[in-house]
Amino acid sequence: MTKEQEREELHRTIWQIANDLRGSITGWDFKAYVLGMMFYRFISENLTAYINKEEQRTGNKNFDYTKISDKDAEFGRADTVKEKGFYILPSELFVNVCVKAKNDANLNETLSTVFKNIENSAKGTDSEPDLKGLFDDIDVNSNKLGGTVTKRNETLVKIIESIGGLQLGDYQDNTTDLFGDAYEFLMTMYASNAGKSGGEFFTPQEVSELLAKITVVGKKQVNKVYDPACGSGSLLLKFAKVLGKENVRQGFYGQETELTTYNLCRINMFLHDINYEKFDIAHGDTLTEPKHWDDEPFDCIVSNPPYNIKWEGDANPLLINDSRFSPAGVLAPKSKADLAFTMHMLSWLSTSGVAAIVEYPGVLSRVGTEQKIRKYLIDNNYIDTIIQLPQDLFFGVSIATCIIVLKKSKKDNATLFIDASQEFVRIGIKNKLTNENSDKILSAFIDRKNIDHFASIIDNSAIALNDYNLSVNKYVLQSNSVVEWDIQKIKSSLTEIVKKQNETRTLIENLNVDEILLNNDFDTRWFKLRDIIEFMNGKGHEQFIVEDGKYIVVNSKFISTNGNTKKYSENQLSPVYLNSILMVMSDLPNGKALAKCFFVDEDDKYTLNQRICSLSIKDTREILPKFLFYILNRNNQLLKYDNGVDQTNLRKDDILNIDVPIPPIEIQGQIINILDKCNLIEEELESELELRRKQNEYYKGKLIDFISNE
Repeated sequence: MTKEQEREELHRTIWQIANDLRGSITGWDFKAYVLGMMFYRFISENLTAYINKEEQRTGNKNFDYTKISDKDAEFGRADTVKEKGFYILPSELFVNVCVKAKNDANLNETLSTVFKNIENSAKGTDSEPDLKGLFDDIDVNSNKLGGTVTKRNETLVKIIESIGGLQLGDYQDNTTDLFGDAYEFLMTMYASNAGKSGGEFFTPQEVSELLAKITVVGKKQVNKVYDPACGSGSLLLKFAKVLGKENVRQGFYGQETELTTYNLCRINMFLHDINYEKFDIAHGDTLTEPKHWDDEPFDCIVSNPPYNIKWEGDANPLLINDSRFSPAGVLAPKSKADLAFTMHMLSWLSTSGVAAIVEYPGVLSRVGTEQKIRKYLIDNNYIDTIIQLPQDLFFGVSIATCIIVLKKSKKDNATLFIDASQEFVRIGIKNKLTNENSDKILSAFIDRKNIDHFASIIDNSAIALNDYNLSVNKYVLQSNSVVEWDIQKIKSSLTEIVKKQNETRTLIENLNVDEILLNNDFDTRWFKLRDIIEFMNGKGHEQFIVEDGKYIVVNSKFISTNGNTKKYSENQLSPVYLNSILMVMSDLPNGKALAKCFFVDEDDKYTLNQRICSLSIKDTREILPKFLFYILNRNNQLLKYDNGVDQTNLRKDDILNIDVPIPPIEIQGQIINILDKCNLIEEELESELELRRKQNEYYKGKLIDFISNE
C-alpha cells in the first residue's frame, strides 16, 4: 500500500469512528476525547519505541517494554523522564489498557489514574509546564459520555478501541507522520462542521503551508518560529514540513488564549514528534499578557489572529507606552484588535525576519487610527507584500481575507500587491488553494515583478497619495470581465428558437383540449397504483461496492445519467430501465419534502439508493409509462409532501393506494403529445431568455467599450 493509500484509508477509518460515536458525543466535545485518546496512544508508543531501542542497543534484542512488570520498569524512570519529559508504567500503556478495556468495570477510574500519573511523572522537571493539564479536557466522568457509570464506560470502550484500531503501523517505521496527519484530518473535519466553535479559528493546511513558505524563502534553516495566536498549532507545524523539524534549531513558540485549544496545540506538538524541549506554547492573552519577552526576536512569524475582536486599547493607559504599540503613536481601536496583533508581531520580528499574517480585509482600508497605523507601516517601509486571497477559504467565515507580509530589511521602498482572488478550486462547500495556486502566488512573491492583472509593484509614495489605502484592487488592474459573445451565432440561435416556438404554439392552439377530454365518449377507469405497477425500493448499496464502472447510482440529490457510476454485486441490485418512473421519497434536511417523480427516458442501467423507489408499468399495452408519470406529478397526495410536509409520513402503502385515472391508450397518447409540447415550450423559453441575456451583455459591453476608448 502506498503512503497516499495509507493516508486515505486512515481518513476513512477516522470518519467512520466519528459516525459511530456521533450519537454519544457531539461536535467539539467529541473532538477533545478522540484527539486526547490519540495523544495517549501516541506517547505510549513513542515511549515504548524509545525504551526498546535503548535496551536493544545494549544487546537485549528481545526486550519489549509493554511486557515487563511495573516494578522492573521503575528502575529506568529518572533517566527516561530527563530525555522524554514523561513516564508511563507498562500496565498503564495505551495498548495494555485497551486490551482490558471491555472487561474493566472501572475503566473511567483506570483512565483517570493513568492520566494523572502521566502528568505527575513530569512534576519537578523541565517538562512539567509542557505536560501540565494536557488531559484536562478528557473528563472521563462527564455526563456527556452517558448518564450512568456503565454508559460512560461503554462510550469510553468505543473510543479507546476505535483509536486502538487505527492502522498507524509500527511506530518505529515513521508513524509520526501518520499520527500528525490523523490529527490534522480530525481538526479539518471538526472545523468544517463547527466553524469557529470553541473560539478556534482553524486555518486550512494549504494556507498554513503558503504562510510558512513565504517566511522561509531563501532559507534552509531558521532559529525560532512564532505564532502569537497559535490555535491548535497548525501554522507553526508547517515549518516542520517545509524545512524539517531539525532545521528549526531553537524551536517552536506560540501563545493561545483559549484553554482547550492551548491544550490541543501542545498535544499537536507531541503528535508531530516535537519533543518538549523544542516547543514553548504559553496560555494567555498575547496583547496584554505576552509570555515570550525573553525569547524574542523571531526569524519567522506566521499567524491567523481572530478578526475584529475587542481588546483594552486606549482604555488601558499602559498600552500606549508599550514598546510594541508606541512607535505608531496610536492604538488599534478597542473594537478591532487586528492591527494590534500586527504591531506586536512587527515588534518581535528579527531584523532579517519575515512575518506573514492573515488579516481581515477591512484593515487595508478603514480610516481612523487604523489608517494612522498603516501610515506608520508604509512610511517606515515595513510592509513588503499584500496578497488578496479568494473568498470562502476559511472555516466559519466566507469573506475574502488577505495576507500582510512584514519585513524590517527591504531592498526597495515599494510594496508588492498580488491579486490571488481567483486562485482557487471549488471543493464541496468551500474554496481551496491547490498546489498550482500556491506556487503561482509564491513565484510572484519571490520574483517581485509586475504581472498583468495579477501583481503590481507600487512605490510607497504613491500609496501615501492614496491615503494609505492598501486594498489590492486599488493597485492591480482587473482583467476585462466582459465575455465576448459571438453575436451572429446568438442571433441565429434566437431565430431558430423563435421559429420552433411559433410552430409548437400553433400546434397547441389548433388542438382543442376540451374536445379531446370532454366531448369524446370514452370510459376512464380508476385503479389503485398497486394494481398497475411493480414497486421496488432502493437499497443502501454503499457497503456492497465491488468496483467502479457498471450501473448509474440514482440518489435523491442527483437523478441523472451523470450520476456516480458504481458496480455492485448482482444480488444487491435494484435495476431501473428505460420508461421507469423514479420517486424521490426524501431530499431535504430533517426529512422535509419531497415526493417528486422523474422519468427515465435514457436507455441506461440504474441502481437506486435507499431513498428512491422505482415504479414500472405491469402492462404497457394498457398504460403508457409517460402518462402515469404526468399523472403522478400532479397527484394531490404526493404534491402535499412537496410543500414541506414531513416525508416520514409517506409510506409504501400510501403510494400504492393512490387512485389513478386511466383513459383509453389513444387518449393517453394525445395527452402526452400535448404535455410534451408544453414542456418543450418551457425549455425553449429558458433557452431564449439565456440567449437574450447574452445578447444584452454583448451590446452593453460593446457600447461601454466604445465610449471608454474614445
